[in-house]
Amino acid sequence: MLIGVRDIAEMTPAQRAVHDAIASGPRAGVPLPFLAMLDVPDLAHAIQSVGAAIRFSGALPAPWREVAILATAAAFGSGYEWDYHLPIARDLGVAEATISAAASGRPEDAATREDHAIIALCRDAVLNSKVDQDRLKELVGYVGAAAASELVAIAGYYQLLALFLAAGALDHPVQL
Repeated sequence: MLIGVRDIAEMTPAQRAVHDAIASGPRAGVPLPFLAMLDVPDLAHAIQSVGAAIRFSGALPAPWREVAILATAAAFGSGYEWDYHLPIARDLGVAEATISAAASGRPEDAATREDHAIIALCRDAVLNSKVDQDRLKELVGYVGAAAASELVAIAGYYQLLALFLAAGALDHPVQL
């Protein structure tokens, strides 16, 4: 592992403080992406704070959040993020058709028009490094501006996590 730290015994006091803060928060543990970024504890803390806001304080309905995370993970190829969030999505009742659409990159196969728009936006963000304005307008019409803004944040944030996973040699390919 060229970046990050896995072993608590090897952590500096600053790394351990961030590790413990994450572990005692709403995640109830320290997911692998945060271990990969612990070389800069203040950065790890800031990044995990953004993630906590996205996952635990946002206005976006949880099933839509998980559709966005799965779509982003699949488009990026992050097996860790896919595997971590798939059971959460299923527990929240995300339709299998939508999960398959996120996995296959075929948003048109999603169970609802909202899921279709979410998957399409997240795939565009990852694969084309942009947000198509017509697609965003459609999404705002379905879910509102606040939810659409959170979806844009998810598409960017989960790419960041996936990049840390890859850099820390902590990820694996998506296996669908």
